[in-house]
Amino acid sequence: MKAQFKLLLLATSVASVFSPFTISAQESSTDTKKDTSESQGIEVIMVSATKRSESMQDIPLSVTAFSQQQLDIKGASSLTGIQESTPNLNFSVQSAGQNVARVTLRGVGTETLVGGGDPGVALHIDGVYVGRNSAAAGDVFDVDRLEVLRGPQGTLYGRNATGGSVNIITKKPTDIVEGYTDFTIGNYNEQRVRGVVNVPLTDNLYARVTMMTESHDGYIKNLYESGRDVDDKDSQSGRAQLLYVNDAGDELLLRGYFSKSGGAGPGSQYLGTDISTENGYPSNYLVGVSDAGAGAAVLADAYNLVTTPSGDSILPFPNDLHEIRKNAPEFVDTLIQGMDFDATVSLSDDLLLKAITSYQTNDNEILVDADGSELAIETRHRQNSAEQYSQEINLISQTDDPFQWILGAYYYHEELTERFETMVPTGLVPLDVDLGDDAVAGGGGIRQLRMASHEVDSTALFAQLSYELTDQWSVTGGLRYTRDEKEQTRETGGQVDLVNNVRFLSGELGPENADTGKTSFTEPSYRVSTDYQLSKTNLIFASYAHGYKSGGYDFNGGARDENGDQVPYNPEFVDAYEIGSKNTFFDNQVMLNLTAFYYDYQDLQVFRLTGDGPLTDNAAQSTITGVEVEYKYQPSEDFKVDGSVGYLDATYDEYSIDIPPTDFSGNRLNYAPEWTAHTGIEYTKTIGDAYLTTRLDWSYRSDTYFDRGNTDLDKQEAFSLFNARIRYDAETYYMDLWAKNLADKDYVVGQLINPPFSCGCRTVNVGAPRTVGVTVGARF
Repeated sequence: MKAQFKLLLLATSVASVFSPFTISAQESSTDTKKDTSESQGIEVIMVSATKRSESMQDIPLSVTAFSQQQLDIKGASSLTGIQESTPNLNFSVQSAGQNVARVTLRGVGTETLVGGGDPGVALHIDGVYVGRNSAAAGDVFDVDRLEVLRGPQGTLYGRNATGGSVNIITKKPTDIVEGYTDFTIGNYNEQRVRGVVNVPLTDNLYARVTMMTESHDGYIKNLYESGRDVDDKDSQSGRAQLLYVNDAGDELLLRGYFSKSGGAGPGSQYLGTDISTENGYPSNYLVGVSDAGAGAAVLADAYNLVTTPSGDSILPFPNDLHEIRKNAPEFVDTLIQGMDFDATVSLSDDLLLKAITSYQTNDNEILVDADGSELAIETRHRQNSAEQYSQEINLISQTDDPFQWILGAYYYHEELTERFETMVPTGLVPLDVDLGDDAVAGGGGIRQLRMASHEVDSTALFAQLSYELTDQWSVTGGLRYTRDEKEQTRETGGQVDLVNNVRFLSGELGPENADTGKTSFTEPSYRVSTDYQLSKTNLIFASYAHGYKSGGYDFNGGARDENGDQVPYNPEFVDAYEIGSKNTFFDNQVMLNLTAFYYDYQDLQVFRLTGDGPLTDNAAQSTITGVEVEYKYQPSEDFKVDGSVGYLDATYDEYSIDIPPTDFSGNRLNYAPEWTAHTGIEYTKTIGDAYLTTRLDWSYRSDTYFDRGNTDLDKQEAFSLFNARIRYDAETYYMDLWAKNLADKDYVVGQLINPPFSCGCRTVNVGAPRTVGVTVGARF
């Protein structure tokens, strides 16, 4: 209640401060109806967050939006760049045995990174929900806009999401001939080519083709002579669209697309300060399983006992975040392909039908050198193959009446197969080393092979209704009823000694038997809000939303009941309270948006690595409060300032585990820094018929914890990043000179804690170093 009181006090203060100011700043006109047709000043982005095209400043939602022009001048071609300009957004790519994106908004996001789990922050591309979070790591190009919606989503979108939604809306074909292409070169052998061609085929049929390819050498140098540098890039993507528009304005759109990425992958390594041995590597490593007792671990000082193929001893661990020494040929191979059919038809002057049918496949493979050294101790190999189909139908009112509504029905089906194999070879250590009773001399080796298939069916009915009580005051209510069905069949599992066939932690012979689990969850989610237009450029709003994210099954099987069937982890829920104000002042030269929020976060799903694989727990409860400020200042067409500040108080209220007995209550949530901030300054000088634009961006993140333990080793200390860009823009061509991470700051973006039998230490992913380059483009 204390947090709620603070939020209410803050909201009251916001309203009391801005109410009289907005009235005095408004134009003298007595017409206070919404009007965003400003002829000059700050660019107003039209968004479709409410399934209608509306000004970002006119909707009672916390949303940050970017146009393609804004993304280009910021140098943001993926969600990695977007997080620097969005308050309380955290994005990273994890690669310690998987190749997936972790997205967190306001402390709510994705903890379960393996198959079977749902993202806390949903990704929608052209209105289609994308189930596998590896897709969030892709490139963003030729978009009409990118929207980041903060807070629980469920009453308007395909799948529920407790944290928010990232909506990418690509540019549709148009009835004019146009196109552009650009080429980028930079350090680390950066090479990027992008191109767009739009052609009307007939008076009613238009086509648009978008292509992009990008590559660069690894940001992390592999000191092993024949090893591959990691954190590189080798990606290609494309999109082809056909749009038919009849004389009545109805649209039929067919879209096909693909995205492929390869190379050595994003790269991971041990955190150098985490291990206190002389050579910087763990002193014990699992090299086999004893056939005595319950399959006890056979541990050895493998890093000192094992030698390289040439007979050399291990060299000390390289402590530079951008250096590794690995022998295994790490790689990643991801291919996403899909096709959408989007129909928008006016059934009458008052009723619009919108239907989206989508089919998508996502194949993902990765090989990781798990021991992190030049020794052949352990590798991890994961293969995922996902197939999804979705169908969404919306009926949307399209009148000027005070009463507006949207009705929707949704169906989603996904099939996922997953294969994960770790391998520790036999005979790693010399035969004269005593490994204990009942242990295979030299180490019996370990193979962990997990194969599972997941199947998801989700159906939902939803509606959202809005009513204008007066010309200034509106209320909105939304309700969604969802049924999620999940089934997992695991064919095999467990870590088995390669010589004596004994399974770790059980003492039984051979892999675990196949097991299954099937469950369903039926839950409502809902939202109510009210907004009041103080003037035509000043809006205040308040909302309450109840969000839900489905439960599921752990890839390693998790807990089992008395019949040996898998026991699922439970759904998580968020009750979110929000109050805010959206404002433009001084003839649209100043924009200032403020939001305060309070979350009651229940049964949150948290992820950890255990001695026998990944495990998802439901922590009891968390309380999250925060404030977000977004601002723009544009006193002239030549000078712009934009920025944001996010404050977040996100802690576990109740959270403890039994093995080992630990209480995390009071600790800070993962990937939830207390402060995020950004400021960009942009100046444009006219040179004849061309423009020279200079932009500098600064972003800041306070201390960030990557694990619930909140130790110093789990923390990335506060840091700042600086990016700069100079663009010369003529009518038919343009040229950019750019730099990112100007100060060449070293920082960690994510981590996983390995099980104790491996090292109990942190495997981390690091941010990109300083990169510089030149982009040259032409348009027609």
